[in-house]
Amino acid sequence: MLTDERKQVWIDKFQTRLAFRMCAYLALLPLVLLNLLFAWKLVSEGVHNPLEQLVSLLQQYMPIGVCLLILVPVMAWDAIRFSHKLVGPIMRFRKCAQCIARGETVRPIKLREGDYLGEFRDEFNAMLDTLQRQGASIFQSETPAEGVKVEQN
Repeated sequence: MLTDERKQVWIDKFQTRLAFRMCAYLALLPLVLLNLLFAWKLVSEGVHNPLEQLVSLLQQYMPIGVCLLILVPVMAWDAIRFSHKLVGPIMRFRKCAQCIARGETVRPIKLREGDYLGEFRDEFNAMLDTLQRQGASIFQSETPAEGVKVEQN
C-alpha cells in the first residue's frame, strides 16, 4: 500500500543527473569567464608578463570564485528540491501503476500542495473510477482512505 507522505527529496536518478549537469555548467562558467577576461586583459594591456598578468587577474576576481564555490552546492540542492515537485509525482504514479499490476490495494493518487502534474493526477484517478464503473475488477473499499483495489481475473 502506498502512503501519501514523501519525506525524501532525492528520490530518482534524474535528480542526480540534474545535479551533476548543474555542477558541470557552473564549473565551466568560471573557466570560460577566466579565459575571456585573461584574453581581454592581454589585448587591452598588451602582453608584458603573462604569468604576472594572470596572477593579477586571479587576485582581482577571487571574490567571484569564492561566491561560486559557495553558491554551487546551494544552487544544486535547490534544483533537486525544485525537481522533486515533478519527480515525486512521477514516482507516485509509477508505484501506483506497479501496485495495480500486482493486484494490490492502492489509494487514489494525492499530490502535495505545489506539486506538478495535478491535471494528470485528476485524469489518472478518473481512469481508475471509470474502470471501476465499467466492472474491470477494480473496486473501492467502504472507506475513501482505503482507495482502489485491482483483482486478477
